[in-house]
Amino acid sequence: MGAAPRPTFHEADFRKARLSQPQGNCVRVARRGQWAVVRDDKTVFGSAADQWLVLTAEEFDAFQEHYRATGEVIGTRLEIVSRGDMFVFQSAAAGPEKVELVFDRDELAAFLDGVEKREFDAAAFALN
Repeated sequence: MGAAPRPTFHEADFRKARLSQPQGNCVRVARRGQWAVVRDDKTVFGSAADQWLVLTAEEFDAFQEHYRATGEVIGTRLEIVSRGDMFVFQSAAAGPEKVELVFDRDELAAFLDGVEKREFDAAAFALN
């Protein structure tokens, strides 16, 4: 059985971690059905520069569970690679379009705090 068709996401579907700065500059996550999407809110939603890392919900949940168990941000489909003071979110899977989202240390820390506190779990999205 194949995956369900990718849903359309709207700007209001995306949320940031509670620890994120109020003025923006955050990792944003949206979930619906079998899909989870990660984007950078430093880009204008829907613009040509607004790239998304699209994962299945299973892949995103595997990342979260792996991080909670090990504290590691590599080893799953979603990987976070350090490049000096910046952190690149990327997909470990090969594909024709490589998407890299770049965040600073504070943005990463807020996102990982949200992962730890289960703010991006499917159940948290179901509450809205």
